[in-house]
Amino acid sequence: MKSKYFRFLPFLPLFLKFINSNSTIFKIIKAFFSALLISNCIYFSFFENLFLEFISPFLSIYGLVLLLRSKNKMSYFFTGFFIGILWFWWIGLSSIYFNLSYLIPIEILIIGIVYGFLFFICYFLKFDFLRLCGIFLLSFIHPLGFDWLNWGILSVYGIFEASYKGVIVIFLIAYFYYEGYISRYYKMAIILILILIGAQYEQKYAQDLNLNYKLVQTNISQDQKFIQENLQAHSNMIIDEILEAIKEKKELIIFPETAFAFALNKSPYYIQALKELSHKIIIIVGAISTTATNTYNSTYVFNNGDIEIFNKYYLVPFGEEIPIFKNFFKKYFYNLDEFSKGEKLNQYTLNNQIITNAICYEATKEKLYQNSNIVIAISNNAWFNHSSQYKLQNLLLKFYANNYNVNIYHATNGKESMVVKPKEILLLKIKEKFLNK
Repeated sequence: MKSKYFRFLPFLPLFLKFINSNSTIFKIIKAFFSALLISNCIYFSFFENLFLEFISPFLSIYGLVLLLRSKNKMSYFFTGFFIGILWFWWIGLSSIYFNLSYLIPIEILIIGIVYGFLFFICYFLKFDFLRLCGIFLLSFIHPLGFDWLNWGILSVYGIFEASYKGVIVIFLIAYFYYEGYISRYYKMAIILILILIGAQYEQKYAQDLNLNYKLVQTNISQDQKFIQENLQAHSNMIIDEILEAIKEKKELIIFPETAFAFALNKSPYYIQALKELSHKIIIIVGAISTTATNTYNSTYVFNNGDIEIFNKYYLVPFGEEIPIFKNFFKKYFYNLDEFSKGEKLNQYTLNNQIITNAICYEATKEKLYQNSNIVIAISNNAWFNHSSQYKLQNLLLKFYANNYNVNIYHATNGKESMVVKPKEILLLKIKEKFLNK
């Protein structure tokens, strides 16, 4: 019997090393746990649960505390590495549709290294408070224009105001909870004051669309969307949806990005059909548009027989444009048909209301919200099916909706069409839930 147990002894040193708090493996595990806590809101968003919403910012705070306690440059690197992966692992999924699936693990590794390096730099700011400030400022560093690492999403759930004030308070609470030179009672008082400063007290109400509208969500997989044989069937589905909306007495119908998966302005049959239907209902639909020299990702607005076309300005790096190493990329990977850029701010008027147009990636650009009251956004999220991409996108939209007091009407192919409004006070949500019971 003894031999049965003693045969495991050779593996004991390895096991002890695994749990040794000074081992590299333990530090990597701790860094992953810290990154997971900081990123919890992305994955909690898959569940509609008020308790999870309440604890979400406090878990993020504790994740920041664990990072500060690590006091090790490699812990900072690995925390950033895992945050990059937890937030953006899905980016590589689009490679599938360019026959570059083998690049997915390489892309994930590069994403992790980039954000790991940014956190690694923050470690060298010497003082813990400055390190935390550096991490906060990473929200304003956008590699290749990609700005989805926005700590604002940490304030979307919970009791804090979904604004930069709320995010700053979250970071300050983490610092004062961690700080060891302040007595326990002073620390408790400071944290309580910070919670009172950062809490949401006011319910914002943004301007609503004054039209009876219908948001359309389609579920066409990306590998089927641009197949020539499917174009007519998918296009006829759009016409059927419009006719159904007219029967329902709707005044406006909004379709996703590239709902017509071809250059709509070069298709006189559909242009004429949509113009005629627009006498009965306003139609907003995504499609490609072309000129003699340029190709655009566009939004078409059909209203009372007239047509307006608005072209996307903020293009997805390596998806709609190649921002760096263009010749190298096209030679050794794939020759991307790049889109041209439209105007920075596309706005139009519907029923005396000014509408800001946003196409997918554009809807997460903060600059659009600074001059907007109502945003109509269209997206094609089928590029990243079965991932957390659409949840992160929704969190960003919710942050900007609250921070700039804007309503966002978002139609998608894939997941998930919704109206995004400023954050509802958590206590009101809890009260409504119990009253409805």
